[in-house]
Parts: sequence; structure tokens; C-alpha cells
Amino acid sequence: MAVMSTTSMRLPGDLRARYDAMARLTGQSRNDLIVQAMEEFIEREMRELAMIQEGIDEIERGEGVSLEEVARDFAARGMLDLDAYNRDREQARREQRTTA
Repeated sequence: MAVMSTTSMRLPGDLRARYDAMARLTGQSRNDLIVQAMEEFIEREMRELAMIQEGIDEIERGEGVSLEEVARDFAARGMLDLDAYNRDREQARREQRTTA
């Protein structure tokens, strides 16, 4: 069995109430709920950090793609209105020139 340690935290009252209700409704201990939540959170965040690092590594190897390429790909998939995107980019460029 893994060595267990104790930690404490301060919870806002509404979160504590929901936390207690969840434990009561599921029949799980509050400790089990916190451990499960932390495991899921850490796993998700570690995956995201790994993907970010993978992207950074690709860019450093010169394997990245331009924003324009991404926009064209999204537009080809029906996920982006390329005309609206280009209008917005041009407007942002104009605004940037006037504030510089």
C-alpha cells in the first residue's frame, strides 16, 4: 500500500456543502472523492502539459505550421469562416497600426 500523507485546505462554504452532498449521495468518503478528483485533475493537466511541450519541440525542430495554414485547414473542415477570419485579422492589423 502507498504511503499516505495528510494535507488540509480551505474550501468556500458552497463548495464544502456540495462536496459533503456528493459524499453522502455516492456513499464515498470525502477523502476518496478528493483523491479521485486530484488524480483526474493531475492526469488531465499532465497530458495537456505534455502536448504543449510536444508542440514546442515540433516548433523548435521547424515542424510547425503557420496560423494561415491552420486557418485554411479549419475552413476546409467547416470549422471556420475564412472570409470572416481574414476580415478580423485585417481589422486587428489596422487597429494595431493606429495605436503604435
